[in-house]
Amino acid sequence: MPSELPIRELRKLLESHGWKLDRTKGSHHIFTKKGEANLIIPVHRGKVLPAYVRQVEKRLRQEK
Repeated sequence: MPSELPIRELRKLLESHGWKLDRTKGSHHIFTKKGEANLIIPVHRGKVLPAYVRQVEKRLRQEK
């Protein structure tokens, strides 16, 4: 099970798969990629909770 991840690491992972940080609204970071639904990740104290890390991992696996 993944643990909390710093947003900078998650952002690097997403960007390496073609995602871009579109904007930040409050504590939510919104990532976009052409042809994909937006990915909205809540960030608190610079960290992303394990449930959202799993969501990102699942999304990246589905792209392949």
